[in-house]
Amino acid sequence: MNAIRRTTWALAAGLALMSTAMAQAPAPAQDAASYPNRPVKVIVGWAAGGATDVIARVLSEKWSKSMGQSFVVDNKPGAGGIMGADALAKSPPDGYTISVFLSATLTANQFVYNKLPYNPDKDFALITHLTNGAVVLAARPETPYATAREFADYIKAHPGKVKYGSYGTGSFGHVIMAYIDEMQRGQMTHVPYKGETPLLQDLVGGSVELALVSVANSEQHVKAGKLKYLGVTGPKRLQALPNVPTLAEQGLDEVPLKMVGWTGIAAPAGTPKPIIDKLVAETHKALQDPAVQARIMGFGNEVVTNGTPAEALARYKADVPIWKKLVDLSGARAN
Repeated sequence: MNAIRRTTWALAAGLALMSTAMAQAPAPAQDAASYPNRPVKVIVGWAAGGATDVIARVLSEKWSKSMGQSFVVDNKPGAGGIMGADALAKSPPDGYTISVFLSATLTANQFVYNKLPYNPDKDFALITHLTNGAVVLAARPETPYATAREFADYIKAHPGKVKYGSYGTGSFGHVIMAYIDEMQRGQMTHVPYKGETPLLQDLVGGSVELALVSVANSEQHVKAGKLKYLGVTGPKRLQALPNVPTLAEQGLDEVPLKMVGWTGIAAPAGTPKPIIDKLVAETHKALQDPAVQARIMGFGNEVVTNGTPAEALARYKADVPIWKKLVDLSGARAN
């Protein structure tokens, strides 16, 4: 009997181990035809209401309708997008967690922060480039310069007199202004804020003189006469502001001043290619919708309707060395 019991217990234990192993084994790779068959989480590393969040919500609505499953935005704001990127990096690579991200989260943060909880070169699969988002140089109406060129000349002639704000240490708005300051030896004072909303409050209130800001959040103040536009970054004028010249048109034509931030879609590294390909195709379809384009362009962004994973990766690789130089120049560092 003892032998029989031992044999029975051994069999039972073996079956239990097999069941546990089967439960823990990764699910087989899913093909594009059956994806998605349950809700998909869309991580945004910024608070609700900003341009990146709105882009994610507009696309999620389109994806939900076209693919027959819910795409649910999950905001994880904090530390310049790091919280959201970290959550994405630690998610299963099965297509059921993706992210709409802001480029600086991958490009700039690796140089601003002493240590990241993710590796931007290894932990993500870039799916597609979505938008280009230039920012606009906005100033208090009483400032003694009416253009970006006049501003640059003014700080050169009056070092130490100007105080500018940014929506965060190491942000695009910080490092580009630091670059202009270095070019002109302007000795400006930088005042960082935790986001664009408090920055604009103080800019309108007069605590700082000027800043690089988004069209979406600053245009109301310009229309009310509380701010004025001096110029826009990037290689061409914004469709939303056709009468505002670029910095390059005004003689500030160095490479960093022609850069723009951009948004894209990413998944955890190892996500099956058929799923990525399906997301690319469905995203292209959504971005062809004139209503979607109008909503995105209302934020001062320009839509990229045919981006590929290879192009998104190439854009990332091209931006990284420029961002390294800009962050080093600005001295932006955070723990």
